[in-house]
Amino acid sequence: MKRLILLMIVVVMLLTSMVGCGNMSLGLGNFTFTKVHVDMYHFSGCFTIEKWYDNDTGIEVMTEEAGSMYLSEGTYVLLDGSKPCPFCSAN
Repeated sequence: MKRLILLMIVVVMLLTSMVGCGNMSLGLGNFTFTKVHVDMYHFSGCFTIEKWYDNDTGIEVMTEEAGSMYLSEGTYVLLDGSKPCPFCSAN
C-alpha cells in the first residue's frame, strides 16, 4: 500500500514538472506568446513579452519595452511572433 501511494506521488510530481507552459507563469497547455498588440485610448502598438499572467478580466504582462502592464479584455491581442503583426505590421 505504501509503495502504491509513493508511486502515485512520484508520477504526479513528474507529470507536473514536465508540463510546458511557455512564458506564462502557471497553467496547462501551450501558452507561448512573444508579442502583444495593444490598442487602447490614443496608443496602438506591439510589445515584446517576457512573462504574462492570465485572469478572468484580462492579463498582466511583463514587457521589455514598458515593464509591467495590466491589459483588460478587448484591449490586446497575443501573438506568437512567427508572422508580422496583422494590425501594425511590426515584427
